Amino acid sequence: MSGRGAYYRQLYGGGGRGRGRGGPSASDQPRGSGNADHGARGTRRHYADGFSGPQGSSEDLLRKVRSLGGKSYPAYRDLQGHWEYPTFRLYVDHVQSDPYAPPSKMRVRVPHSVAAFPPVLFSNKIRTVALCDYLTREVCAVLDQRFTGRRAAQQNGGWASEKGGEVTVDRPGQQVLERSSVVLTTREEGESEAGVELRCCVSLPAQGRTILGDQAHHVFSSVIPALAQSLLYSSHDRDRLADFVDCVEDQEDLRRQVTAAGLVAFVPNGAILPRASGAADTPMVSPTVVAFKSPPNLERTFALPHRGAVSGMTIPKGVTMIAGGGFHGKSTLLDALARGCYNHVPGDGREFLVTSSRCVSIQGEDGRAVTNVDISPFITDLPGGVSTTSFSTQDASGSTSMAAGVIEAIEVGADTLLFDEDTCATNFLIRDRRMQRLVSADPITPLVYKVRAMLKDHGCSSILVIGGCGDYCDVANLVLEMWNYQCYDVTGAAKRIAQEIPSAVPEHEAFHFGDVRPRELQVKSLPSGDKKITARKRTAIEIGGETLDLSALVQLVHDSQTRTIAALLKTRTIAALLKHIHHTSSPCTQLYDLLQGLEALFDSEGLDAVVRQDRIDGFLARPRRFETAMAINRLRSASIGSS
Repeated sequence: MSGRGAYYRQLYGGGGRGRGRGGPSASDQPRGSGNADHGARGTRRHYADGFSGPQGSSEDLLRKVRSLGGKSYPAYRDLQGHWEYPTFRLYVDHVQSDPYAPPSKMRVRVPHSVAAFPPVLFSNKIRTVALCDYLTREVCAVLDQRFTGRRAAQQNGGWASEKGGEVTVDRPGQQVLERSSVVLTTREEGESEAGVELRCCVSLPAQGRTILGDQAHHVFSSVIPALAQSLLYSSHDRDRLADFVDCVEDQEDLRRQVTAAGLVAFVPNGAILPRASGAADTPMVSPTVVAFKSPPNLERTFALPHRGAVSGMTIPKGVTMIAGGGFHGKSTLLDALARGCYNHVPGDGREFLVTSSRCVSIQGEDGRAVTNVDISPFITDLPGGVSTTSFSTQDASGSTSMAAGVIEAIEVGADTLLFDEDTCATNFLIRDRRMQRLVSADPITPLVYKVRAMLKDHGCSSILVIGGCGDYCDVANLVLEMWNYQCYDVTGAAKRIAQEIPSAVPEHEAFHFGDVRPRELQVKSLPSGDKKITARKRTAIEIGGETLDLSALVQLVHDSQTRTIAALLKTRTIAALLKHIHHTSSPCTQLYDLLQGLEALFDSEGLDAVVRQDRIDGFLARPRRFETAMAINRLRSASIGSS
């Protein structure tokens, strides 16, 4: 190599892109696979970028930044390492290679003795999640209030215009999720105590590829200290913070009580279920919004640790049908129930609406891949003798995709399934007498004939939005009607109608559902390390040149959950985690066991466990095991078979 490339290779190290100053090569193993000293929310880290040691004080940093003004962009690599500010430590973990590369990664860590959050705010797992979520939101608010406008000012510029200076943090939505954006760390080497850590990305400022020293000085002298200030207890409204954490803990406790009472869902009186629009998850604000009110016979009151009494509608285990006319609120209620597996922020309108943490929404997905799923409880005798006890296809129909979705959900532990007639294959839901007479050789046994057997044999309840399939009156334990956005219990009327107008259900209903067998995942069939895997917003993951479509995973609620799944969908990641979880390097594992192991790993080590040892990622959020399984099941390259 000669010329400028050789100069920078000599100056900054020859380890390749992402390794500076001749630092050690990056390990491909996730953090959870090594022998590092793991804590509940932090791990000892090794950095591929090489310079992880101390650099100096904040004054040294600011002098260094000013001195870089006018130099070529790679000189920013001199900032790598950690810098001691009076009340916090700044880690510069990775510096981008040029102004157009992904932004630099930094961490701001404030010791607990300085942050001074009362231990009661993080006394258990759910309160810790709530505290970190709250702090993430407050950091985003600081960035919005004090440092906005730079991006807009730069958008009209050309190649030689000013670039950078923007600080980004993972922005939460309406759900309170376990995230990697703010974590409570364990004590690391060279530190006297653990602390509160913010992970962020910084686009270091430049004009063309020339460093803008003054603008960079502003980032490190004003923006970063302001973010550190937001990690101090004294910077927050103490009552508002306590109320936020208490509210989240109350929701978690309510979900526990609802499950213990043999219920699958609870909808509180006064809940605001409609959203602002189809593109927004915030509550609708309008004088015409109708707050939810429980039918009197379904109302129940629960006592919560902080809020006290909360009353609302209960939905018991069994088969529940939600009926009603068009645009009267059926799907709005079901959508809220689908997201009730998560806790919500105060003021969302759906806080205290809780469903089983194991509820799964099922939709028809024409064209999805299905791999060795026993769909024979629903479908048999396909043309050409195609097996349905180990069914595979790269192009599923609506009915076969739904049959596979139900079986896959039960396989990994779902206890409640949600169906909306609008997004389901009609021939999977029902077949009336006329169609039975017209098409006598239909291979499909519709759900209406199996839904009660599914409950009896596998303990899996169902909640269905039904507007045109009256046969479900025969099998529903509870029938709700939405009328003018109000909810009514019409179970008695539905049973009378079922008797007055007989259906084919009594003649064809199945007594047994059928077996759901565990399947094994061949680890090497997952994407290899040489394939680039990138999350594209919430609904898609790019794997090499192919797209993994996740648009049907409606309970995947944030882009950062998709990023975590993308990190998991790698041979090396799963193989290393299996070795750490089960102390085995077996080439295959039962899918259920893998997901259980991942849950335990997340519980003990946090989301850092799925990231390579030499990397930090502050843009991850914890997915449920069901969405992780659904992503794996939709991988066209995955090899999954009966164990």
